[in-house]
Amino acid sequence: MSLFNTVLNFAKYVLDSFGYHGLVGIFLLMILQGATLPIVPSEVMMPFAGYLAFTGQFYFWTAVVVACIGSLLGNMIDFAIGYYYGRPFILRYGRYIHLNEKHLATSERWFSRYGAITVLLARFVPLISTLVAFPAGTSKMNVGKFIGFSVVGIFIWDAALAAVGFEVGNLSKVVNIAHDLDTAFIVIGIVAVVIAIVAIFLRARKRTPSESAEKPSVQ
Repeated sequence: MSLFNTVLNFAKYVLDSFGYHGLVGIFLLMILQGATLPIVPSEVMMPFAGYLAFTGQFYFWTAVVVACIGSLLGNMIDFAIGYYYGRPFILRYGRYIHLNEKHLATSERWFSRYGAITVLLARFVPLISTLVAFPAGTSKMNVGKFIGFSVVGIFIWDAALAAVGFEVGNLSKVVNIAHDLDTAFIVIGIVAVVIAIVAIFLRARKRTPSESAEKPSVQ
């Protein structure tokens, strides 16, 4: 059994086991996803939630709102860790959730380059979407602004993914689409990181000759 099928089966189990037609399961899994513990990625969870809404297990917008609240709470956990405990704490304990300095540095570069709007833009970039809450916290970003940007980005992302599952209305197609989306967004995230690294490298090379030219020559 592939890792993707294992994750999907786990999501089904959780949704079947918790609360009112799986809404509690969606809520709990999205908290974990937002808190950098993506047991079930949103690219898998939300199309499946959209399908369940299509079958009438719950209202579409109820599922979206529940998922958004869960994601926001998870993000606020990461934001609070960065805000109150700082970068050393994140690096010290991040290894327990497979978070290393390279991952954190990538999100920090995004945040330092684009500022607060990164909290919104990062929602659409895998690997960055959940990690961006850490540098937002360590930089002491305004809490209201963080929540505002997060709500907009999370709502658009979760609603779009759920709409895919709802409109398709066929579980087998949902599974294939979710798998393709998960793979595609991972590739996009890797490409984005590579582009950022190349841009930094080219900027460093461009800056080096100009800096050396400014140094006085030794006779």
